Amino acid sequence: MTSRELKRIEGISRSPMYAMIGESLQGIATMRANNSLEYFKKKFETVQNDYSRVAWSFIASSRWLGFRMDCTMTMLLTAASFLSVFVDQFNWLPINSSLLGLALMLIIQLSSLFQWCVRQSAEVVNYMVSVERIVEYSKLTPEAALVTAEDSKHPDWPVHGSIECDSICVRYRASLPPSLKGATFSVKSGQRIGVVGRTGAGKSTLAQALFRLLEAESGKIVIDGVDISKLGLHKLRTQMSVIPQSPILFNGCTIRENLDPFGMYDDSDIWDALRNVQMEAPIKDLTGELSSMVAEGGSNFSVGQRQLLCLARAILRKNKILVLDEPTANVDSMTDKLLQEAVARSFGFATILAIAHRLDTVIDYDQILVLGDGKVLEYGPPAELLEKEGGVFLSMVNETGPLMAAELIRMAKSASK
Repeated sequence: MTSRELKRIEGISRSPMYAMIGESLQGIATMRANNSLEYFKKKFETVQNDYSRVAWSFIASSRWLGFRMDCTMTMLLTAASFLSVFVDQFNWLPINSSLLGLALMLIIQLSSLFQWCVRQSAEVVNYMVSVERIVEYSKLTPEAALVTAEDSKHPDWPVHGSIECDSICVRYRASLPPSLKGATFSVKSGQRIGVVGRTGAGKSTLAQALFRLLEAESGKIVIDGVDISKLGLHKLRTQMSVIPQSPILFNGCTIRENLDPFGMYDDSDIWDALRNVQMEAPIKDLTGELSSMVAEGGSNFSVGQRQLLCLARAILRKNKILVLDEPTANVDSMTDKLLQEAVARSFGFATILAIAHRLDTVIDYDQILVLGDGKVLEYGPPAELLEKEGGVFLSMVNETGPLMAAELIRMAKSASK
């Protein structure tokens, strides 16, 4: 019982150690740049010590069990040996001496076998903890249905790309407060919407609710007159495109498979998409061109190139709705310009929701949606929002500094004209 509980604690304490190893490898450049190596070493030593204490206790309990089995078998073997001598000497039972010797030999063999059987049975019980963890994960609430009867009623959905959010309320877990609290707004077809706000305002939560990665607790999102909660997840997610902040490429797959994983497009369409994002030349420089393999995490491409490949993937789909989750946060200004030009050129027909931390990337958009504490604080054209005295968006612009604020205001007025 003790070793089983220790095995449970060992599994729990092992996860933070492995997680920190992965996080440290990914953030090693940031750690070195901020001279935080000693801090992370101490932090890792803490989680490693927590694991080592439990692991040592588990090993010690297993060895203690084995030692107890050895002691028990030694006592039984000693008693059997003396009894054998007494039986033979005092003729308590009519047994041949040779049979007594054979019995002693078998007892010696069984002593080691007994200890092994008991230890193995204990190991089986301990490893059943892993089964418990798997069963626990298998009982997690699954996502909604991938395909529903509603899908067949809207074969060409979405046609226009209009979006209406009606009092949408979303939370990450039942025990946590809602991240979106009754957010209500509407987006016309073909509009470009910049979503801005402080950290924790609910910007990324809105994008997750749009793709139903988080289900709405109350309210609804309607796209082209269809409540998305009634659609299957395959239908919903394949008809919208997203370019995340951290570009994702699938290692072990070719460039063609990364851009067109379901084999729906021919080479000419793929090359057109690459040409559109100015990635044609870098791909042609590779030995296998479209058949070249992508390294783990896309490490054979720069961050900017990975982001442009993700954009090419979205251009291939030609969906009516595009969600940009701060795609230029980790790229240089040249790549930022290339990406913005490619989006404007390839998605002029689409409805665009751009989650932005840098206001200059969305200041010329049609509408600005300002979120705060999970609520819609302001919504309207950027030039109009900048005219509001004491407005939230105006304060965000002013916080960028006098020179940058003046440039943002100039860009907003120019765009409105």
